[in-house]
Amino acid sequence: MKIKVAAALICGAFCSSAFSAESESINKNEDHNTPEMLTPVPIGNAALPSEPWKIQIGAMQETENTEGQGDKDGAYEPTVFINFSKGKWNLYGAFYQEDHNVDYSEDTRSDWFNQIEFDAHYQFVDNADYALGLMLGFRNYQWQYNDDKKKDDKSYHTQRYTIQPDWSVSLSPALKFNGWMALYNYYNNMDNNGYLNKEFEGETGLKYSFTDDIAVQVNYYLDRGWNTGDSQRGEFSKQEARVYLPLSVDLFASGKTVLTPYVRRTLDTYYYNDDRGEREGETDTRFGLLINQPLPNGFAISLEYAYELQLHDNTDASANAKTKFHYTGVGVTYSF
Repeated sequence: MKIKVAAALICGAFCSSAFSAESESINKNEDHNTPEMLTPVPIGNAALPSEPWKIQIGAMQETENTEGQGDKDGAYEPTVFINFSKGKWNLYGAFYQEDHNVDYSEDTRSDWFNQIEFDAHYQFVDNADYALGLMLGFRNYQWQYNDDKKKDDKSYHTQRYTIQPDWSVSLSPALKFNGWMALYNYYNNMDNNGYLNKEFEGETGLKYSFTDDIAVQVNYYLDRGWNTGDSQRGEFSKQEARVYLPLSVDLFASGKTVLTPYVRRTLDTYYYNDDRGEREGETDTRFGLLINQPLPNGFAISLEYAYELQLHDNTDASANAKTKFHYTGVGVTYSF
């Protein structure tokens, strides 16, 4: 299962990723004459105008490639999304496609899936001391198999339902404990599409802010998948230590550039190999850089690159014990 840092275009647009309770919009108005300050005081029982919905639309292009397999080694992953936010609510919808074994020179692929997602997030509380939110989500995966002769049909649908709380607690003015955790339930065609019945994923840790522009986040990450009953088909567990170093710098008049170098290191990871009837271990080390930049007139861009060295244990003698992996992500959003 792919695990990657989501570009802040999508993280910021919706709180389904880690630490939204404490995050600020990259388009935040820094002028002291904020819209709230300019709103006239109501006279008598006259009500203030209702808060309008804020809308963000965006698109993102991601690629994942493994060295040493010629052209047919890539995953090509476009996303388009829309986010509505008002008060304590965020509503998010997206269409994502993942193409496997892409041959870029011939514009071909072995198989792919289309993913439609709808999420709703409610922020119960968000103040200087603590924050708590909850997201409910739905995904539909439509897999398409063109080259797999073992499949009886060429297309299968699987649904995933999510419940995901997130939190942030201020331990001191500079130190916060924050995180999120999600429970996924999968239904329909799990064997055909290679999914498990249950999956638990979460990331939590401590963030220390040296200044308003420099901080460090140290996290523990867990992703665990299993089947109800005795079957170990597709079972996996991934544990990682993750360190982020977000830096805000003034490079352009349109707003602060946020540079986030990060490192991930496997603590304990394994995947169950059905054919061999045993677990195969893996040790991954990833170095990455995420850049977020607001632009004039409500636009923003993000750029991300990561390099990962994967060491495989207990693999078949014919398998490659070392894999060099590259991830890229480019996105753009417009807020109004």
